[in-house]
Amino acid sequence: MKTHRLTFKPYLNTVGRGTALLAPVVAGTLLVTAYDVFQYGQFSPLLFLGFLALTTIYVYVWMGLIVGLSAASSSTTRAVILGSIVTLALAFWNNVTLAVLWQLITGATPGPQMNHPTAFQIAGWLSPLSAFQVLTNWLFGIPVGPGNAVAQISDALTETGELATTSPPLSAWWGFGFLLSWPMLSLLGGITIFQRSDLAARNQLKILRTLQRVSPSLPRVESRLFARLTGNGGLIDALPGSWQPLARREFQRLIRTPLVWGVGMLVFVAGILSLSPAMYVQDALGSRMPLAALQRPLTFIGGIGVLFGTFRSVNHERDTGAIRFTAGTAISRMGTLIGFTLGRAGAFAVPIVGGIVLTCLLAVPQHGIVPLGILAGFLVFAVFFVTVIAGMGVSISTIFQSQAIAGFTILVFVGVQIAWFTVSNTLYSLITGVSANGHNPPSDPLYLFLRWIPPLRLPNVVTNTIIGVPNSAAPASSVIRELQPNQFSNIVVARLAYGTDVPAWYLHPSAALGQHLLWLILPLGVALWVYRTRNID
Repeated sequence: MKTHRLTFKPYLNTVGRGTALLAPVVAGTLLVTAYDVFQYGQFSPLLFLGFLALTTIYVYVWMGLIVGLSAASSSTTRAVILGSIVTLALAFWNNVTLAVLWQLITGATPGPQMNHPTAFQIAGWLSPLSAFQVLTNWLFGIPVGPGNAVAQISDALTETGELATTSPPLSAWWGFGFLLSWPMLSLLGGITIFQRSDLAARNQLKILRTLQRVSPSLPRVESRLFARLTGNGGLIDALPGSWQPLARREFQRLIRTPLVWGVGMLVFVAGILSLSPAMYVQDALGSRMPLAALQRPLTFIGGIGVLFGTFRSVNHERDTGAIRFTAGTAISRMGTLIGFTLGRAGAFAVPIVGGIVLTCLLAVPQHGIVPLGILAGFLVFAVFFVTVIAGMGVSISTIFQSQAIAGFTILVFVGVQIAWFTVSNTLYSLITGVSANGHNPPSDPLYLFLRWIPPLRLPNVVTNTIIGVPNSAAPASSVIRELQPNQFSNIVVARLAYGTDVPAWYLHPSAALGQHLLWLILPLGVALWVYRTRNID
């Protein structure tokens, strides 16, 4: 009987936690639907009920997936890390993950001349998000595919010039199979591991412990250059403050772990896979194409990787008791946060900068040599961006005493970044009382400013200026695509919407740099106040 209770506990957790999460989702859906009915005067009860049913299934699918991963993990921290990795891999399935897996399995880069294009299209349906969008597109009566409704309509208009449904590689009903298979496999795997493992922590799943044992075999960064920068008596010791020893310790501790090199490798791989967009994009950018290909990997893969590499910095020190030793040295509280931020930012900056440079070198035969001045500006900003994100991660780690809560905050934060176009529309409507969307942006430049706010969207504004494309928060390739005729998307390019690249002073790229500084200073300020007023334990 005990075994049966343990067996069904993950299913009960899925139902209970899924229902708790479903309540606000349904409430939000009802509010948005009521607003749209009031705004447009149209309502289809059957369409609404069908969408609500699919949304309910979708919520329980993700909850079952996460509960299964949690059952397979031996600690809260490992569950957060494993769940975050799987969530991000599935969230970026069609943009990054599938392309990487396809090249590893087939040895060929996805592109217009790829082999087995139908199999690649079917593989694009496999993630829960893709399967959900396939089903909702079918419900809405628009071209069926793994993209959102806007993307599917845009692709159809671009390819055929009219909104005509095209034949998908599979029936839309396959979406249900792909959608439901994820929680089933996750729960079955989690239950199996849970039943076969002893309840003692020492006998639990040891994947992360194995990685930790492998990490010392990674090459030590002991070159003369790094010794001059980070060693005793090096360049950083000449800087003011007492944070240098802690920054040096964090850098040397983190630089030898698989995480930072994995992030740099993913930035490199994603950059290489993005080097072959449409020919008109390559012709417009020329030798700057490698930097445009690196924009999205730098912001999302690099940014999210740095967040997950820093959100445990302070509260891990607190949990292990090492924070007492740090607080007992001559370093101040402010110096502690600066040391954590700069040390960890430096550790992540090394492989990310290496990935950028290596991508540019391998792209020379195809696109030519990137102008050195443009490359230098891009690299300087990349280091600055990594420092900003590291400061945010350290701030979250300081403010929240629980690692689980800090990890959940990171997940929510990333989710908001991904859905920011929708969030920005809602914010603008609440502020001005005017409904807005990216397909027909209002004449008020404030709308574009709201779309720039997120720290994972904002870097495109600066890097677009470095690369030399019109002002926008979208990547350079998307901006070039938007400038072509017969394009239909929610991307906003300042030149197209307002007739000039800088319609207001706060939309100047230099203002974007100031906003980056605010994303670094304000969270660290709150964290410093909490750190000074709270017991270090």
